[in-house]
Amino acid sequence: MTISTRLSLTSSIIASTIFVAFAVTIYLFSSNYRKKDFQERLKERVLVTEKIFLEKESFSPTELEKITNQFLQTLPEETEEVLEIQKGMIPEFQYNYPQEVRNKLVTNETLNFQDGEVQGRSRIFQVKGKNYLVIVTAMDKVGLENLSFLKNITITLALIGIPLIFIGSFIITKRALLPISKKIDKANTISASNLHQRLSVYNPNDEIGKMAIAFNKVLNRLEASFEAQKSFIRNASHEIKNPLTAIMGEAEIAGSKSRTIEEYKESLNTILLEAETLNATVNNLLQLSKVEADEENIRHETVEFDEFLHKIKESFDFFNQENQVSVRVDNGTEKGTYSIAGNKSLLKTAIINLLDNACKFSNNDVVDVALTHNQNQLLLTIKDKGIGILHEDLKKIITPFFRGNNAMKIKGSGIGLALSSKIISLHKGVLEVQSQLEIGTEVQVRLPLI
Repeated sequence: MTISTRLSLTSSIIASTIFVAFAVTIYLFSSNYRKKDFQERLKERVLVTEKIFLEKESFSPTELEKITNQFLQTLPEETEEVLEIQKGMIPEFQYNYPQEVRNKLVTNETLNFQDGEVQGRSRIFQVKGKNYLVIVTAMDKVGLENLSFLKNITITLALIGIPLIFIGSFIITKRALLPISKKIDKANTISASNLHQRLSVYNPNDEIGKMAIAFNKVLNRLEASFEAQKSFIRNASHEIKNPLTAIMGEAEIAGSKSRTIEEYKESLNTILLEAETLNATVNNLLQLSKVEADEENIRHETVEFDEFLHKIKESFDFFNQENQVSVRVDNGTEKGTYSIAGNKSLLKTAIINLLDNACKFSNNDVVDVALTHNQNQLLLTIKDKGIGILHEDLKKIITPFFRGNNAMKIKGSGIGLALSSKIISLHKGVLEVQSQLEIGTEVQVRLPLI
C-alpha cells in the first residue's frame, strides 16, 4: 500500500468517525432534551389536573367541562385520571399501564414512566386525610417527528458525506504528494552518467523542499566522490606504473647480456630503489584507504605530545640518518601542558610524512621544528629551506597524487601530505601550508588540547 493510499484511508476514517460521532452525539442530546422537555410539560399537566380536582366543587358541571377541555386536552393523545388510594387495595385504573409501572404508581410520590412512545407522570397528593393518585399520559408527536426528521437527515448526510470525505481525501492527498512523485521520477533518471543533475526546489522551507535539498547534497557528495575516485584511479595507476616500468626495464637490460658484478649491483640498487618507492606508494594508499573507511572506529588515547614528538624524531633518525631536523619545545609550566586525545600510530605517520617532505624537498638541509601552545591548542611548526611550492599549487597539494611541476624530479608518490592532512583532520586539527619558491615551506599543525 502506497503512502498516499494509507494517508487517504487514515484521514478518511478519522474524519468519518468524527462525523458519525458528532451526528450521534447531536441525536442523543436532542432525544434526551426532547424527553426531559416533555416531562416538564407533563409535570405541569399533573399540577393542573390536581388543581382542577381540588377545586371542582366550586365549579358548575358546564364550567368544569369547559375548563377540563381547555387545560387538559392540549397534548397529543393525552389521558388523565385521578384515583383514590386505599391501603391494601389496588385501584382500578381507567387506562392500561405496564404492570411494573402500576406497582410503582401507588408507592412513589412522583413517577416518570414511558410505554413505547407514550410518556407519563404521576403524583400522590392528600385531600382531607385521603390519598389520591393523579396520572397524566401523552405522546410528544411533534418532538418525535422532529427527532425522526433529524435522524433521517443525519443518515442521509452520512451516506452522502462519508463517500465525499473518502473521495476528497484521496484527491487532496494525491495532489499534496504529487511533488514527491515527480521528484521520485526525476531521481530514478539520475545515474552515474548524469550525476550533475539535481532535483528542483520550489519551496526550501517546507518538508518536500528540505528533502530535495538534502537529496541534492547527497548527490553533491556522490559526484565529488566519483570524481575523486576517477582521479585517484588515474593517478594511482600512473604512480604505480612508473616504478613497475622502471623495475621491468632495468631487469630486462640486466638480463639481456652478461655484465660485470658492479653493473649487476648497480641494476639491483636501481630495482631496489624503485621497489622501495612502489612499496611506499602502496603502503600510503592502503593506510589512506583504511583511515577513510574506518575513521569512526579509530581509538584515541591521551598523548603527551611533547614527549611523543621526541620519540617521533628518534624514529625518523633511524629512517633518515642524514637528516638535519632540530626540535624545539616550549616546555610550558607543568606536565600535561601538551596533552591531546589521539591515535599514536596515525599521528606518528602524519608527522613523519611531514618531516620526510621537509627533508626530501630541501635535500636534507636544516629543518626547524617548534612546538608551542596557547590556551586551547598546540602548534607544531615545521620549517624547511627547500624548493618551495608554486602559489597556484598550494590549494591542490592535499589532493592525493598531486605533485607540483617543480617537484617532478624528486622521488615521491604525492600521497604523504594528503594522508597527513586526513589524519590531522580526524583529530579535529588543522594543517596549514605557507611557501615561497626557492626560499622554503612552513607547515603548521594545530591540534586541540585536552
